Amino acid sequence: MNEMTVLATFGPFTITAFGLCVTAGALLAICLAAFLGRKNPGVNAMLSMSAAALVGAVLGGRILYCLTMLDFILIDLGGAGFIPQLWQGGYTLYGAVLGAGAGVWLYAKATHRKTGRLLDLAAVGGAVALAFERGGEYFTTQGLGEYIMDEAWCRFPFAVEGIYGDWQIPVFMYEALCALVMAIVLWCMVNRKEEGRTAQAFIILLGVTQIILESLREDEFIRFGFVRLNMLAAAITMGLTFFYRVYAVVKKQGWSAWQIIRLVLFVVGIVVVILIEFALDKSTIDNVLLYFVMAATLAVMAAAMLLDGRKKL
Repeated sequence: MNEMTVLATFGPFTITAFGLCVTAGALLAICLAAFLGRKNPGVNAMLSMSAAALVGAVLGGRILYCLTMLDFILIDLGGAGFIPQLWQGGYTLYGAVLGAGAGVWLYAKATHRKTGRLLDLAAVGGAVALAFERGGEYFTTQGLGEYIMDEAWCRFPFAVEGIYGDWQIPVFMYEALCALVMAIVLWCMVNRKEEGRTAQAFIILLGVTQIILESLREDEFIRFGFVRLNMLAAAITMGLTFFYRVYAVVKKQGWSAWQIIRLVLFVVGIVVVILIEFALDKSTIDNVLLYFVMAATLAVMAAAMLLDGRKKL
């Protein structure tokens, strides 16, 4: 791991290895979305939608960053003049996700196309882009977890060497792999008849993976006290998505035992995750065991959120 790897500089613009990874991911995401949507709604429509999603992602990621880090920007980054300097960096994952979704929604409304279908296609591309972005963190000082003291584990892929010669957990690699797996799962779902389900699955899967992976990170991240922004955003977005799924099922089929059970599992899961997050810093329990319990809890929550139950005949 090194400081941001700079490849070339042109005036105020700097080309970095991380930037190239992000660009490659975005281009591949656009190509993939265009391929999957070549018949419905068509390649031209997908390219236009991708442009709307990209603009939305950039603006959304920037806006949420500036809102949450305004004091830091005004005091340490030279004031409000930093805000429009998009090339200087300063973005948030969930701001980009929500911004991209808003861009797709606005495009769908403006062109009178099916929002669910477009969001599904954008979700697949979004997972691919995220995989490249997280992988690109290899060329930065970000995406790192706790320090590894046992020399037996001080080697890739269990650890990577930081700029000061210390070995740390490569959380960025786990996040890239999770995003890649998400992209494969979403690809298998995208052409199902129930439009919008792929996009919902993306939010849910992103949420459960971000909660645990974000807790592993020990680098620069935005937090409010002990609450990390990405973990909070993950919980809120996947929770709202899940409740919407339950509402849609209950409205169509009525209440069933499974709908009640899955709601209970979600609430209990959130409580367990919060308790574990507190315990990670203050308990004498082995953190490895705590992370294992957290991962198991999140896996159960994901299953409960994604499985709607049998349809009534």
